[in-house]
Amino acid sequence: MDEGNAIYEHAQALLAGSEGGESLVKAAEAMRKAANAGHAAAANNFGTMLHHGRGVHKDLAAARAYYHQAAETGLPTARFNLGFMLVRGLGGEKDLPRARTLFLLAAEDGEVDAITHLGAMMMTATGGDQDFGAAREWWTRGARLGDSRCAFNLGIAHAGGHWGESDFIAAWHWFREAERLGNAGAVVELERLESVMSDEEHAAAKACAAR
Repeated sequence: MDEGNAIYEHAQALLAGSEGGESLVKAAEAMRKAANAGHAAAANNFGTMLHHGRGVHKDLAAARAYYHQAAETGLPTARFNLGFMLVRGLGGEKDLPRARTLFLLAAEDGEVDAITHLGAMMMTATGGDQDFGAAREWWTRGARLGDSRCAFNLGIAHAGGHWGESDFIAAWHWFREAERLGNAGAVVELERLESVMSDEEHAAAKACAAR
């Protein structure tokens, strides 16, 4: 593993100084060597390079294999990446239940991409049972970690009444939060929501925001 660490650090340095072309090819080769030496982060990074064709020819099956290697060590980003491949059927067959399990494991370690996707799978009963309450809890956690997609999804769910009756005040709060976090779609949804909110709801929402 010491050898893998040294090669990985070298690969990272090459990537940092790469402007594409031959330097990126050298970085990819170094990352491959580190991955093959058992370095988890290198395996995940090389999987990403294979996934997107950066410094190597695009190879989704090989990307999936390297993501799997890294995910087996418990690396949260690799678990998300492998789960994403399994959801989309990239580099092999789809496996929605396994993808959901991988997203759950990664989400438990605070991986926000996994949290976003896990909540969506729970909302739509994809790869397992439908669980609105758990989806809400995960998206709330993701929003508090600064993920605009989770905040936006909470706005949509509250506005649509997915957890009971529509709650425009809660929806307004989450759309505002998503907007603050840089979600462009939240601006449009906020305008739509405000056009149908009552005067009382407007006042209550602004009162909550002022606290």
